[in-house]
Amino acid sequence: MKKVTIRDVAREAGVSVTLVSFVMNAKMGKDGRLDCPVNPGTAARVLEVAKRLGYRRNNAAASLRSGKSHSIAVIVSDIANPFFAEICRNLENIAYKAGYTVIFASSEENPTKLEHLVDTMVGFNVEGLIVAPCLGAEGALSRAINVGIPTVLIDRDIPGEGFGRVLVDNVDAGIMATKYLIHQGFGKIEMISYKLGVTSLTDRELGYSKAMEEAGLKDDVMIHRIDYETEAARKCTIEIFRDAAKRGSEAFILPTKKLAMYSFNALNVLGFNLPKDFSFVCFDESDIYDLKKPVIPHVVQPLEEIGEKSFNLLQKLIEEQASQEDKVVSLKAKLVLGGHFGAEPIEASF
Repeated sequence: MKKVTIRDVAREAGVSVTLVSFVMNAKMGKDGRLDCPVNPGTAARVLEVAKRLGYRRNNAAASLRSGKSHSIAVIVSDIANPFFAEICRNLENIAYKAGYTVIFASSEENPTKLEHLVDTMVGFNVEGLIVAPCLGAEGALSRAINVGIPTVLIDRDIPGEGFGRVLVDNVDAGIMATKYLIHQGFGKIEMISYKLGVTSLTDRELGYSKAMEEAGLKDDVMIHRIDYETEAARKCTIEIFRDAAKRGSEAFILPTKKLAMYSFNALNVLGFNLPKDFSFVCFDESDIYDLKKPVIPHVVQPLEEIGEKSFNLLQKLIEEQASQEDKVVSLKAKLVLGGHFGAEPIEASF
């Protein structure tokens, strides 16, 4: 079958090749209309003809001609992680409405893989990057900035000029989680974290330490940093709780959903119960928190807002309309004390 060309579409629609090119290369505006200097009725006719004939736009050629691919890349540590999956889902919906295609990838906390992904995305001529950087990402992302690829950091921060940033105030989140447990009368409060060194975790650790010190509990600060690898992390968490029971520990802050899952597993293995033996404050949302009675307090991050703010900032950077003030967006988490089953969530405040 002969390939349908842009000239075939123009001939069938009774318009010029240039007009067809305008329509096929236009982005969708916020009002749902194509952003191009063509009468809406004529544009609709061109699109109908293109669809009927089976015309497929050559994105690579169009990108080379215009310098614009109408695509962005989103690189997170693990796209299967529900936290990042929800952000990616929101990002894709917002980007689609704005006429952008989104390419997703996972770094798996590996700086070498992230470097390869960034180089690949630059080769695909993406117009911008949204990245949750792993440790050691500075070089690859700085090179992207240097070759003119606007880049927005989410969830974690790294040193460097030129980045946009949409970050949750994780120091405040750590303080909030710790204060809740202190207000419940606990003094021997510990935290389990990873050895990753990413700022989302180190900031939560800092918030925990600050709240403990302010409450006169500096000597009781204890942060257990474990490997990220699944099986090693699971075994290490069991040993932490085995030892914690001997030391009379009362409560734990678990700053990621996966760390919470390891901790629930440890309690099951060791025969401990919540809240009889320990109390938890977890992070992010999970049906497991709701099914426990009483519901486990958990810190919820504004995932929809992270997606919306990061895309809007990236679009401003692409269009060179972002001020220095625009480049840093700080969002707040909230502590939820109730669950979705049987009652509305209750937001805590201090």
